[in-house]
Amino acid sequence: MTTPKFIDIALIIFLGYFAIDRFIKGQTGIAIFFTVLAVMNVFVLVMKIKQDKNRTNES
Repeated sequence: MTTPKFIDIALIIFLGYFAIDRFIKGQTGIAIFFTVLAVMNVFVLVMKIKQDKNRTNES
């Protein structure tokens, strides 16, 4: 069973949009927070992809 990656991709896009929007509006504190969350979600997505590759190689 593969892990659902489309949720992570949607969250990355969603958080990235809000981060850019907050930078444009001058609210840098919230923008940095959204940026950090988006980057952490990218790491989660990469880890899920590696985990799925390891599972397919073991089978």
